[in-house]
Amino acid sequence: MEILMAVLHRFIELVQAPITEPKMLWMATPLIIATLFMTLYFGKYRKEELGWNTAFGNTMVFLFVSLNIIQAMYYDANGVGSLNNLFANPFHLTMTIVLIAIAVFLMLVTYYHLLPKRVAFFLFAAPPINVTVYVLMTMVYTEVPADYITLGAAVLLFLVISIFLKILQALESRAGREEEEKPKKKEEKKEVKEK
Repeated sequence: MEILMAVLHRFIELVQAPITEPKMLWMATPLIIATLFMTLYFGKYRKEELGWNTAFGNTMVFLFVSLNIIQAMYYDANGVGSLNNLFANPFHLTMTIVLIAIAVFLMLVTYYHLLPKRVAFFLFAAPPINVTVYVLMTMVYTEVPADYITLGAAVLLFLVISIFLKILQALESRAGREEEEKPKKKEEKKEVKEK
């Protein structure tokens, strides 16, 4: 029970991170918007699927966020940039270098189509990529520790977001079907009147 409470507390920390660390907002907002609109798009156009090019673009998010984290570490609280600031926290620097390595690895995996299509399109869709990046970004910006509690909170965050996005997709899909049915009903009424 204690671990569950710790995971829930960390989950709340992850969710509130952009509020407690406003600098995060500049990277978190585009991630949220991109995830939301990609979900709505694939909710409306259910027959379409993620393409390799989109999967490749999603993996590039890791690289962009890594560069943003390096920028955040380079400047101190007064806005003065220095290499000393960059090396002041070896853990964050190491984590950022690992993030860059992951970004390059994932880009190569998608570029050369090294995974089966279904696996790659699940792993490199906007929600898994953006939630992972968001959690890593939160760890750097707000000093959330890299431990099993954070991993549990990250999985919970992914599940909550996935359920929310699936509900959004279902609503979007339903609205799209109703729009498609309106012209069909009008056409049927017109045919009945002509007879």
